[in-house]
Amino acid sequence: MITSANDLGFGPDAEMRDRTQMQFLAVLVRQGASRFILKGGMAMRALYGSTRLTKDVDFDCEDNVSQQSMQAHMPKALTQAARTAGLRGIEVKQTKKADRSNRWRIRGATSDGVAIAWEVEVSRRGTPPAQFIETRSFEVPASYRIPNFSIRVYGPAAMVGGKVNALMSDHRSVPRDVYDLWELIRFRADPTALWIGFLPREVLEHKRPLIMSKIESIDFALANSELLPYLAPDVRARIDETRWDELRLQVAEQLERWMSEAILKARTSKELDRDPDDADFAGR
Repeated sequence: MITSANDLGFGPDAEMRDRTQMQFLAVLVRQGASRFILKGGMAMRALYGSTRLTKDVDFDCEDNVSQQSMQAHMPKALTQAARTAGLRGIEVKQTKKADRSNRWRIRGATSDGVAIAWEVEVSRRGTPPAQFIETRSFEVPASYRIPNFSIRVYGPAAMVGGKVNALMSDHRSVPRDVYDLWELIRFRADPTALWIGFLPREVLEHKRPLIMSKIESIDFALANSELLPYLAPDVRARIDETRWDELRLQVAEQLERWMSEAILKARTSKELDRDPDDADFAGR
């Protein structure tokens, strides 16, 4: 069950952002957007009712979705969702346009003048294997007045893989990646079958020694400024520097265990006929 931002203890701006994001998903579903696969923070809301709110909505899309189709439909869907949610002064702008990634930003304001802004990003880097994608019922909070809908979403194993991709990126140190992995561990997600089947052994062997140092670089000061404001207040109050260190260690140790287990059974890039430079932890 997904809890509304207000019931989680957030303010009206967070409530409106969360509601508008869900309204946008509902609009896409009504338009038949079955070739888009939800991932990231909003997927965590769909899978587990996560109490971490998100400032963006992320998708993978299948290769048969054309650039022209996205250019035509995304701005319309965003505008329609914002209007239905009650935003005024709506502005939708595409902030990134590339072969493998597109991003849009939406801005508006509530009737009380509270500014609302968030982004949508669509990746065209492939999708996880079909058996690691799920169709989930999205149970929208009743106060949002949006009918429930079903949406394609990364399954738990692919969610772990996507978060590891983000965590291990050379130019990214984002606390929410650590926190979401901690939640996935808590909900008993397990990526080992995905990694054994689709990730070259060389990639696992290369990345495993790097985990601890990468997670250590994401310290409490960073978490305090970039993560905690998006957590429900009661959850936020329980995370101090000591608790953050415990979370980081738990995530690092579990990632090392998963990778070690997968290495024992994973095949080489030659056996998989995959370029290790193009392989990723979500199996795309």
